[in-house]
Parts: sequence; C-alpha cells; structure tokens
Amino acid sequence: MSIITFQRGDSTALTKNFTRLEFQCPCGCGQQSADTELAEKLQLIRDKVDRPLKITSGYRCILHNAAVGGSSGSKHRYGMAADWRTANRSINPVALGILAQAVGFGGIGIYWHSRGAFVHADTRGTKATWLCTTPGQYPSTTYNKFVLPTIRRGCTGDANRAATKMLQRLLGLTPDGIFGEKTENALMKAQEVHKLVVDGICGPASWRAISGADKLSLIHI
Repeated sequence: MSIITFQRGDSTALTKNFTRLEFQCPCGCGQQSADTELAEKLQLIRDKVDRPLKITSGYRCILHNAAVGGSSGSKHRYGMAADWRTANRSINPVALGILAQAVGFGGIGIYWHSRGAFVHADTRGTKATWLCTTPGQYPSTTYNKFVLPTIRRGCTGDANRAATKMLQRLLGLTPDGIFGEKTENALMKAQEVHKLVVDGICGPASWRAISGADKLSLIHI
C-alpha cells in the first residue's frame, strides 16, 4: 500500500491506463488521495479483460462520502477504494468480482440492482465480501475470505436471496430472490451447456462458468 496525495485536476499517470484524475472526488474539493496498489490491481484487471474500465467512484472527501451515504469508515475516504465496471458494460459484475478476488483485492462488493451494476474493490489488509441487490441495503457480508454463497432450491436468508437474485440475472430470469423450480431448471440447463455436474446447485464452478469468469482464465493471473 502506498497512499499518495495530489491536487484536483492532476492528470499524472498512475499506471499505463489510469491517471490520478480518474480517482479524484467529484465534488470539487482540493486535495485528493489514491493508493497506488489500487491502481496497479485495476490495471491487472484492465489488461486481462482487454477493454477500458470506468471508475465511477474513487476518493471521497468527508462531505461527499456523507452525501452519497458512505459509511464513516469507508475506504473511499482514504483513497483505498474504487467502484468500477467495464466502460461498455460488457462484463457482468459477478465475473468482475471473481476477477477482483483473483488479483488480490481485500474488500470486494458486488452491486447489481436497478441503479447499476458495478464492483467495489479496496486494498484493506483483510478479506471481506458483500452482495448488494437493493440500493442502500447490504444483506450479505462475509469476512476473512471471498465467497459467493453456494445456493440451491429452497435456500433462505438474506445472503442467499441476494445471491439468488444475481444468479437469476445471469440466467435471464426475473430477479425475485426466490430459488424455486424455475430457477433450478434454468440453472440445470446452464450447467449442461457448460458441461458441469447437472445438480441444480450453484457453487464455485457454476458461478465461474455461468458468469463467464472462467473464460477470462482468472486463475492464471
């Protein structure tokens, strides 16, 4: 981790494809902060997907962080976090979240709801994963590791419902969070297409295949 400070409008390069300007607070304040490790890991992802990434939120001053509903301890406050997606929205956030884990980010939040689809990634020293399928609600947080829940028909609980909604979006279904017969049948068809064990259970292999993450050869980063 190496936090640098700079003034608003500074377009100095951080990596081959990212500049300081992309991480600045959007509210018009002066001094900015950015972790060079954050930019370097995003560059690894940019190189792997071979397409531009758009930073939708980087550094946040205390006022802007409060205005957007960020937590008081948000890593954005210290230049250690970015919310991002592919510029053309061509890769879903589940695959991008798996990729963020592969390059070694600490905190990873996967957001996929009515207001957008993006990934939060930060350089905290510990692991944390959360899923957000409703704006402003964070029902699923797992600490000390990156995990997408293993889900199956009849599963309950906030974490499983959030994961089910993301799976349903991947399968082209209405994301209602209920893992019933329709979701199970669609999952089994997808498992058959991807030459997986057809058991109607969405575990790590199914998440990677159905999201398209395995096509990015993530484990070889």
